[in-house]
Amino acid sequence: MVDSVRSCWLMLGILVLSGCKVTAGTEDDYYGGDGHYVHGHFYDARDTGAYFPDTAWGLKRDAAACIDETLYFETANERVRVYGSPAYSETTFRVTAAEMDNRIDHVLSKLRMSWHDFVAERSAHASYPDQLIACLSPRVSSTELSSASLAAVAVAPYHSAWPYDSGKIFTHHLAHYAQENLSRSVADHTLLPLWFAEGQARIIAGEPVAAPYQHYDYDPLWDATASQAGTASYRYEHYALAYRYLKRANGTLAMTLLLDLVQYMDWTGDYVGQIVTGESLAFVEAFNAMDLVDHRGQYLSFARFRADYHELLEASY
Repeated sequence: MVDSVRSCWLMLGILVLSGCKVTAGTEDDYYGGDGHYVHGHFYDARDTGAYFPDTAWGLKRDAAACIDETLYFETANERVRVYGSPAYSETTFRVTAAEMDNRIDHVLSKLRMSWHDFVAERSAHASYPDQLIACLSPRVSSTELSSASLAAVAVAPYHSAWPYDSGKIFTHHLAHYAQENLSRSVADHTLLPLWFAEGQARIIAGEPVAAPYQHYDYDPLWDATASQAGTASYRYEHYALAYRYLKRANGTLAMTLLLDLVQYMDWTGDYVGQIVTGESLAFVEAFNAMDLVDHRGQYLSFARFRADYHELLEASY
């Protein structure tokens, strides 16, 4: 079975808007935070028919707040739409659009992808596959700032209250947005272990990583799901340490291909459910089929990585 999956994966790897304007933008639309202009227009979905995605399959509760909102701002390049209540300021719509449009390129570059690659590879079931959808959601606080799901990114609706490190937070959650779109096909929940998803997002966002010599302080691979996770705040730094070990041994592109292979496993319908330790079967089978290696170049199965994690980390520095 693994050999046939590898053959399919190799073949797969080879293959690897319009509407009525409500309020027109001007050439002076400006978001001065980092010197970038954002051009675009406001629309109403009742005129364009482009309603906010409304399927629970692709949305978390935070983003679902925009299901009944019809007002949206769309960037001139048609790549980003921001939905929200007309009670929110025009500036917040524009600033959010600028943040999404600017930072998604950074995230995708860290995955060795272009926007075109992402659109081609993202879930075929995603609404508006050639656009990034955002929701100004009252369910997201200015402290949390953002949360991501497959269909949309939820954003706190008052930009003047965003924290000073908002850039890293947006980048982190856009990484989750990319992960979900690249690793899911039909599953109605994430297929990535918590440690992998959070570790990769932290690396992409440039957030702190635990030092290798501290690896005995935490067992990140035991946290397959949120319900299994410990309470130590520093666990996220250890998630990043575990992910970085894999990335350094195998390269960034291998980590992106792993996401795509998880999606392929999901698409086949042959790898449904979880293994006894909580990881999705799709992720474990994809991990093993990728022929990943340890820091010495020796084959690394998922079972070995989980069982020998501390020994591997200890020998890697």
